[in-house]
Amino acid sequence: MKRWLSAGALAVAAVLATSCVGPLDPRTDDPDTLVVHSRFSAGTQGGAVYARVVRQFERENPGLHIKNVFSGDDIFNSFETSRLAHKEADVLLINLYDKSLSWTDLGATPPVGRYLREWHLTGRVQPAALKAWTDEKGRLRAFPWMGFTWPLLVNKDLLRKAGVADVPRTTDALLSAVRALRAHGIAPLTIGGNDWSGQKFLMQVMQGYLSPGAARRVFAKGGYCDEPEAMKGLKLFAGLRDAGLFVKGAQGLGADQMNADYFEQRAAMMPAISSTIAAVPAKVEAATEVTGFPVPADGAYPRPSLYNGLTSTGIWLTPNGTEKLSVSRKFISFLYRKDVVQQFIDDSGYVMNLRDQRPSSKLPLVSRSVVVSHGPDVSEVVMPDAYVPAAVSAPLNRATSVAYTPHTSTTTMCEALDTAYRS
Repeated sequence: MKRWLSAGALAVAAVLATSCVGPLDPRTDDPDTLVVHSRFSAGTQGGAVYARVVRQFERENPGLHIKNVFSGDDIFNSFETSRLAHKEADVLLINLYDKSLSWTDLGATPPVGRYLREWHLTGRVQPAALKAWTDEKGRLRAFPWMGFTWPLLVNKDLLRKAGVADVPRTTDALLSAVRALRAHGIAPLTIGGNDWSGQKFLMQVMQGYLSPGAARRVFAKGGYCDEPEAMKGLKLFAGLRDAGLFVKGAQGLGADQMNADYFEQRAAMMPAISSTIAAVPAKVEAATEVTGFPVPADGAYPRPSLYNGLTSTGIWLTPNGTEKLSVSRKFISFLYRKDVVQQFIDDSGYVMNLRDQRPSSKLPLVSRSVVVSHGPDVSEVVMPDAYVPAAVSAPLNRATSVAYTPHTSTTTMCEALDTAYRS
């Protein structure tokens, strides 16, 4: 990290000027002010709930104040830049992904296992979440907080319009549905083939023939071209693509366009993470079935596949936060409290990693996704994020677009993926 110090120190003023509510400098903040860095700005998923619970915390703790720093997708770079200038926030709310996978090892964030135990919070966390947030050296990177589901949404009204009676569960049935939908002028499946949403879906379909052990190996080290199971999975993906599964121009689309296609009923299917499911319009929600993506009859999984995750957002303590440990403890313990957690579940549709919480009655489609995603009718495939090295993530997203380009060969696809690991 020292190599980046000069550039980070020079850039920090510009970053903080655009992302911070008030100046961010631990040397000028009083000890009763906790600086929290997150994506929960006004208008974002969960932003209104976050603002409400911050006001509640300040009411319940007179004299304590939360100063918020908001960043969008650049939050990883923003945090690193501020950390290198020793002006990072005290608490960071962010997912375990890409750059954050290396922070504990680099000393950018301290492990929090001792605090979880000393603050008597261990019993609140699902054991699987503790495992997911623990690195290979046994260090708990952050306080587990939010997870996610990532199933397939299917608009049954559009299927019926095309004469498709049943939601497909195998790739053969899917190909039949694709032909019927195309004959009626309906795009079968929308996807952001040029960003993270397309990358995750490519890896999901590829796992149709990829065993969990082989998936973990290639996600961690590459070698897609040399792995027969991966090549068979890429051939499956290419066959579905060239049969007309995806919306036109999928290789250039992003997640926002994908969501709009499904929300406006221009496509019959969409893989959707739970935070997106919470935003499905009521009319579309009524027609939506939650399921997994169809799998080949001779593949690695017996039932339609999907992702489940435990690493959507964690509560990270920073070096500055350890200098305000009393206030950090109060705020983090507050965010773990059942009534506070329930507000995020009820009003934002977040899937939380904490025990003894009830499903959302206000967002039934999200609650349905939780039931289906952990039920007997689907198979959970390996989530790439836990294994893909941080430096590979962005190049891998760029390589994904190649796979969505019509008639691209499986050799070209695997070479693009492997190049991402060498770049």
